[in-house]
This record gives sequence, structure tokens and C-alpha cells, in this order.
Amino acid sequence: MKNQQAIERDLIINEQEHALNIIVSAKVRAEQIVPLLQRIQEYYEKCEKDLYVQITETEFSKGNDEVLLGKWQQDICQHIFILDALKTKESPIFHPMHLKENFTIHSIQELTQHEVSSIQLGENVWFPTRYHPLRYETMAHNSLILRDNNELIGWCIGVHATQQMLMYDNVFVKERYQSLARSLSLFWHAISMQIERTQMQYLTFVVDGQNERMLKVLRNKVRFPMIDYQKVTVYKLSH
Repeated sequence: MKNQQAIERDLIINEQEHALNIIVSAKVRAEQIVPLLQRIQEYYEKCEKDLYVQITETEFSKGNDEVLLGKWQQDICQHIFILDALKTKESPIFHPMHLKENFTIHSIQELTQHEVSSIQLGENVWFPTRYHPLRYETMAHNSLILRDNNELIGWCIGVHATQQMLMYDNVFVKERYQSLARSLSLFWHAISMQIERTQMQYLTFVVDGQNERMLKVLRNKVRFPMIDYQKVTVYKLSH
């Protein structure tokens, strides 16, 4: 009972009809995750409900997701970055020269009516709903679109997070153009406009845990401009 009371001090528990949702309020190191999940499983699996455990890490390194034990599965994983905008712009990974040939960048306010119609008809056809560029009530002035020979092929949408920070919530390019270099170059142009046109010093964005290609690039290049980082993972133990 004493050990259970000790672990519960760092837990926020929300019980529902078929699930027990647990948030670990303390920050956790990667090597602590498996023992922590084992203890939670020991204490709570007899409740006969699905267990969901949300864990936050603050060290940006390659995790140990593939060594999870027992019945636990990773349900959701999001990497949240806060960066210094000026230092990020100067980083070699955000290079404008990746966009060559007939690629051009414009403000999202320059969308034509034909392009707006193409977006509305293209939802879940050539882009998932999650990346719909016109679903926002407001957008930052540095929200951009990418064209190839006057064909709309992508966008970078920023929204205001705080008075000092923009959130880059939506970076997308069409499948046949999906090069990480093109996405990063589009992002670079948006950051450049943020620095030139606003007083906002910081930027934030989220990378899905399955996007290992982007995470590998960021692990090698992003430590210098990084102000803060959190990895938020939800683990599931099915009853």
C-alpha cells in the first residue's frame, strides 16, 4: 500500500466506464518508462479496464520504444519543440536553395478561387483532413503556399501560440513532391518572414513519433536553437 501511495502522488487519474486514463505529472527519463509501466500495470490491471498512461520526457534522444515489455503498446507519440526563431533560420538544415526549378512561394492570401475549389474537393483525396489549410479561424501573416509551374502543391500554416511565439501547425506537400528538403525550405521561408515582419522571437511545432526521418534530422541539427522540448507519449494496456 505504501508503494502504491508513493506512485499515486505523481499520477492524475481519470476513471471512465471502460478505461482508466492516467497522466504521470512528473517528468520521466527514457530508462524509467518500462519500470514505471510495470508498476502501474501491477497496481491497476485488476480494475478490468483498458489502461492509458500519458508520460512526458524532456530529453531529446532516441527513445526505447521498441523494448517495451508485456502487453503495453504505444498509442500516441508527439514531440513538441520550442526553438529560437533567429537561430533556427541560421541552421543549415533550413536551407532556401532546396527549392529549385519552377517552385515558387507565395502568401496563402494569394490563393486563387480555382485553388480554393481544388482544396475543398481534395480533402481526403490528395491530402488528409488533418492538413486542410483553410480550417483555421486565423492564420499568421507568414502562412505560405508552394507552387510548381502555377500548380498548388503545398503550404506552411502558422498560428499565434503566444505574444512571443508562433506555432507552425501544418506543413504539407503533395505526395509526388514529398521531399523533406522541400518541406524544410518552405519552413525556412516562413521563419524568415516571421523574423522580418513580427516581434515574435520563438516558434513551436509538433512532430509525430512515427516521422523518424524528420526526428533523425532534428536530433543532429536542432540542439543549438532549442529552447524547450517535450515528448508526450500515451501507452495503452488493453484489458
